[in-house]
Order: sequence, then C-alpha cells, then structure tokens
Amino acid sequence: MPNFAYINNKFVDFKNAKIHVEDRGLQFADSVYEVIAVLNGNLIDLEFHLKRLQYSLKELDIKFKFKQSSLKKIFFNLLNKNKTTNGIIYLQITRGVQYREHKYENKLIPTLIIYSRNKNFNLPGKDFKGVNTITHEDLRWKRRDIKTVNLLPNIIAANKAKKARAYEAILLQNGKVTEGTSSNIWIIKNNNLITHPANTDILRGVTRTSILKIIKKTSLKLVEKSFTHKQLLNADEVFLTSSGSFITPILKIDKKKINNGKIGNITLKLAQMYSKSCMHG
Repeated sequence: MPNFAYINNKFVDFKNAKIHVEDRGLQFADSVYEVIAVLNGNLIDLEFHLKRLQYSLKELDIKFKFKQSSLKKIFFNLLNKNKTTNGIIYLQITRGVQYREHKYENKLIPTLIIYSRNKNFNLPGKDFKGVNTITHEDLRWKRRDIKTVNLLPNIIAANKAKKARAYEAILLQNGKVTEGTSSNIWIIKNNNLITHPANTDILRGVTRTSILKIIKKTSLKLVEKSFTHKQLLNADEVFLTSSGSFITPILKIDKKKINNGKIGNITLKLAQMYSKSCMHG
C-alpha cells in the first residue's frame, strides 16, 4: 500500500485519503482519469497522457486547468514519498461536489486525486510473457474516446476473462473488434499491422500513439481499419497495448492458438523497440 496520496492540493496519508459522499465522480462517474507508467523512475509518455487528459476534460466540460510542470512536480514528490521506482501513477479529476442532481452547476470546484502504486511490467527479455484472452460483447457507451471512470461494462468483461483464467477480454461490436477492456488490440497479417482507427468507438491509447511513431522505423505497413472476429483468429500475430501492459503478445483467443501459441517475431521486435524508447525517453 502506498504511504501518501495527493487530494485537492495537499499530500495526505493514503489510509485517510477521502472524498465527499456527494462527489459527482462517486455518484455519476462524472469524472476522467489517466494511468501513467513509471519505469526506472521515468514517467512514460507523459505528454501524450496530459494531452488526452485535456481532451477528456474539454469533451465533458469539466473546468480544471493545469500546468504540466506543476503536475510533474506532484508526481515526482509522490514517487519519492511512496518509494515507487517501477509502477503507475493514477490521476483522477471529478467535476466536484454538489447536491445529487443530474444537471450540474457551472461553478463547481473539481476534485483532484493522485496516487502511485508499485507494479512490475512485462518487458522483452527472458521473462517476456504472452497471454491468453477471451472475446466478449462490447457493452460500453458510445463515447469511448473520452477516458471516463464509467467502466462497469469493462469490469463485467474483465471478470469474465478472470474466471476463464485469461489476461484480457477482447470486445466485439457487430462482429468486429473494437479494443480490449483496458487495452488496444493489434493484428499482424502478411506484414500489415492492423488496428482499429481512433474514433469514438475506441480510446486513443497512449501506448498506441507511441507505437504509431515506432512503426515508421520498420517495413511494416500500418492499416488503421476495423477488422472482424474471423480476421482476429486468422492473424499471423496478435498483441495488445496499454500503459500498464506496454506491448503484450496474445497467444490464445478463446480456444484458438495464435502463431502456434508462441510469441511472434514482429511482436517481439516492436516490444523491444518500445521498451528501448521508454528507457531512453
């Protein structure tokens, strides 16, 4: 358990970190968040995270302004206080506290919540692991591009995966793959790297954004296009990306093995390239 959290402009003992019962984040999921990876004390893809945070706040009209430099200072103070070298920083901003009413008042003061946790990452090397997944119907709302805490459909699917001893659930909408419950999904077929376009059907993943830059250094052809369940199962290689999982190979989907249940060469190469970029900023 971490020692400290940061709540509304002050560091507090983690065990005593609390918000008001009528906070709209608690009652309505009227709230946005980001999860930032910390590797060897470095904040990974911070600029992309804060850019997406600004987008989510703007789309929901949550009036919270921040400076990147100020947040960075809080982050590093927290990492130091919690002795976190490898892990995640969780940041959440709610619309604030108000009597329970769907319509919100304009002058609410947003609630800021930040804390860190230790975590080990799946990095390329002798311990690099591939994972099993299941498929599940996509039950989420229609604005998945906004990173809100409205995650109940994700939780339902993720726990179905857990019961099946799988790492992630791949979500399907009208027979096509959208993304995972907390990840973006990629397939490789004949040297084409295919992933769902960044529209309102998926969250524009931060690791996804970084991978798009890395791909330009390879001979892979990027195709941002939706693909079917059948194409998923018939892919040469499949992997997922997220801030908590980086690039993680998928070796099995439901009962179908991918690449004979082995980590593919292209996936491994991309994971090595991404890991190197994280190490060297």
